[in-house]
Amino acid sequence: MRVALRSTLVYSLFWALAFVVLLSMFMTSSQMQWIDYVYTMIFMLTLMAAVEVNEGYLRRKFLKTGKYTLWILLTVVNINAFALFNHILFDTLIDYILPGYYFISYYDYFDLLKFFASFVGLGSLIGFSIEWFDLQEERQKIASLEKEKVTAEFKALVSQVNPHFLFNGLTVLYTLSLKDSRETSSAIIKLSDILRYVIYRSNDEKVSLASEAAILKDYIDLQRYRVHPTTQIDFVESFLANNAVVAPMLFLPLVENAFKHGVHGETENAFVRIALREQEGVVNFTIANNKPASVKTDVDGGIGLKNLKERLALLYPQRHSLVISETEKVFNIELQITSRSDYLDKSIQSNAG
Repeated sequence: MRVALRSTLVYSLFWALAFVVLLSMFMTSSQMQWIDYVYTMIFMLTLMAAVEVNEGYLRRKFLKTGKYTLWILLTVVNINAFALFNHILFDTLIDYILPGYYFISYYDYFDLLKFFASFVGLGSLIGFSIEWFDLQEERQKIASLEKEKVTAEFKALVSQVNPHFLFNGLTVLYTLSLKDSRETSSAIIKLSDILRYVIYRSNDEKVSLASEAAILKDYIDLQRYRVHPTTQIDFVESFLANNAVVAPMLFLPLVENAFKHGVHGETENAFVRIALREQEGVVNFTIANNKPASVKTDVDGGIGLKNLKERLALLYPQRHSLVISETEKVFNIELQITSRSDYLDKSIQSNAG
């Protein structure tokens, strides 16, 4: 309905302008006469008929079905036929239709061909333009629906991730409370920061890479309360662009897995090495942890890594690389994302502030 209305409005405007132009061309004197309006209207009706045959039938029947040569030939026939009809109409038939007006054909057949070729050509251009805009609008609708679908799937995946951090954080607080530790209040603050980030930022389309790094540090500090004092924990960050952005909550599940499957319960040779780097729009995240002999690690990763793979496929199709490897003593993950180093939008800046 909307497409038909747009087409009607455009063609109505086109013919209104055409009538004004033709009327100024067909004036028989310096003063506008009634006969000028009548002549112009009849002349324009023949033009409209030629355009309608081309747009309403020939182009849809032959051009849209790929019969280009046949469409061109029939369009030429259409132009010639209506030019000839116009010439005969004003040269002979008009005296019988409207006796007393004394109409004559001002143009010869070849001049009329120019008229009809021009109007049929303009009509086709208008038709092509309307269809192009309709196609762009349809593509935008499809893109919007695809984006909504991806957003819904992403939110569903994030909702599966979020509870893990709450449970792990509460475990830390429980452990500290049993020890009656003075660090309990500090741990509560860090857990609060993590939960605030998870709740309010995980649904954002993009967040700053710096904010992702900050939340990783909070999580690492929180986990230090649980691991053995000799555990080696290294975190290196390097951002070439201060305004680098990335989808939220991509790295935290990997850090959680490293502590959960590698460090906890180990008292010797336990380590977690993390590096988060960005250069020219490419984000590299690597994490390695010790692999306890008593734990059999699934390289495919279980639920956490499966969830991450699905999110990466949604958010960065053809623009990411996730490599998971292990040796007898080390479990290693390398994630590379080809992102963009855009300036942070206002929402990111305001939330960061």
